[in-house]
Amino acid sequence: MCGLEPYSQHQLAPHHQRRSSQDQHHHCHQRLEQQAPGKGKGKGCPHRQTGSGSSRTATHLQIWYILHVILVLIDISSSLTMTEVKIPNHIMRLKSATLGCRYALDGESLYSVKWYKDGHEIYRYVPRDKPPGQAFPLPGVNIDLRNSSDTQIILRRVTLQSSGLYRCEVSGEAPAFNTVSESETMTVVVTPNHGPKITGGQPRYQIGDTVRVNCTSSPSKPVCHLSWLINGEPVQKAHLRQYDKIVVNRDGLEMARLGLEFRVRPFHFKHGDMKLKCVAKISSLYLQSNEESVESDRQQRAPALESRETVAAKSSTIGAAGSRLPSHLVSLLPPMLLLLLLRTWPWSRAS
Repeated sequence: MCGLEPYSQHQLAPHHQRRSSQDQHHHCHQRLEQQAPGKGKGKGCPHRQTGSGSSRTATHLQIWYILHVILVLIDISSSLTMTEVKIPNHIMRLKSATLGCRYALDGESLYSVKWYKDGHEIYRYVPRDKPPGQAFPLPGVNIDLRNSSDTQIILRRVTLQSSGLYRCEVSGEAPAFNTVSESETMTVVVTPNHGPKITGGQPRYQIGDTVRVNCTSSPSKPVCHLSWLINGEPVQKAHLRQYDKIVVNRDGLEMARLGLEFRVRPFHFKHGDMKLKCVAKISSLYLQSNEESVESDRQQRAPALESRETVAAKSSTIGAAGSRLPSHLVSLLPPMLLLLLLRTWPWSRAS
């Protein structure tokens, strides 16, 4: 038959002896016309009987595409949606935490609500189960099953191990099995026992001196954020000295340290004083500060104090001497004459 040459011979033939598909097609038509003139044209060669199969395949693909679009539109029109996931960003150690998860079924039936911490399942709510709620043990997670439901879970007495990424996952029933989820990070906070400490400062500074002080926070988790202020104004970053945080115990509590270094200028002193303030902060849960007042070490300050003391001493001496004169004489004499009289009075010299 035409076009049915032995397969092995065709493969083993040298490359220059193989006929192209066009040559085979032309040769086939010649043989068909010789065998049955006028009858071979309608049947054609086997090489050209592939067009109808490709067209059917294209039609099937178009049908499947249309069905897929219809299913997607149906899924969008009525699908499960997540309306709110409420997880506290920070919470104090040993407090209870409420994690909320609200959703809208939009005509679907609820299959399950699951909670995960760092990828590990910690709670599952399935309405068809008895009881519907189930908790799974994990270090740092202590779920209050009685007060937990499909819309919230309660974590009792959270610890540092309770910190992590929490995710709520809601799934609908068959046949769609739509699933939505959202996640938030929760951090358990341990606040410092006391405020920040300022070290390295001097009680007095002169214009041109260099101030080098450090502020250190007490152990906490997470570490405190420190900042410096001079006379109530934030310090420029160029004057700050950053240090690595220090881990102080097995619980992972940390200490922060921030340095301050600058040259004293006249504007740093307000009424002869300069106030250095360090602020330690952890989110909105903790805020403490420490402030030190530094005096201006000017040379004229000491003589001024001595002159005021001398004037006070002289005034007290004059007052004591004036008390020895008769009262009727003191009231009659002018002040300047009274002063001269006191200096020349005989009993004033005797004393």
